[in-house]
Amino acid sequence: MKISLTHRFAREENAGMSIETLFAIPMLVWAITATFVFWDAFKTLSISEKATYTVADMLSRETNAIDGDYLTSAHETFDYLAGSGGDNAIRVTVVTKTLNTETNAEELQLVWSQGSDVTPYTDLDRIRDRLPSLAVGEQMIVVESEQEWSPGFDVGLGNYRFRKVAIARPRFSPQLVWNNSGGSA
Repeated sequence: MKISLTHRFAREENAGMSIETLFAIPMLVWAITATFVFWDAFKTLSISEKATYTVADMLSRETNAIDGDYLTSAHETFDYLAGSGGDNAIRVTVVTKTLNTETNAEELQLVWSQGSDVTPYTDLDRIRDRLPSLAVGEQMIVVESEQEWSPGFDVGLGNYRFRKVAIARPRFSPQLVWNNSGGSA
């Protein structure tokens, strides 16, 4: 009985491992590369978050008025801690809770907002839902950072801008004051 060439090829198992390896190696290389890229993204996110909290803590300990030079230095501190001097930005916003004497209602009020490489806020609409509750007369410092990230290899992820928010209360002073006369933001 004569076996056709197609049937013989289908039943033959010699060199099967070589063909399986040929298919598996590219997927394995992609998986290792993708793991590296995802790890780098999460590392950058974690470092950005820690740098944001550090800047917020630094501002919460400030007893003197800050100005544009101080904000620029805080931005440089963030860049250093984040390990990148790329397209990063920092915004500092100070919010307080007041009692409206006409309506006797408690209201959140924007005290001041300044940014380094980002536009400061003119009202609280964009961040109101992220703010914790405050007592009347209490003040909080909201530090927002943005850090650009780009993957080292093309594994399906594009460039991303990490945005982190840290909220702190003044520690050694009842308020954080902005000084318009010194420096530029």
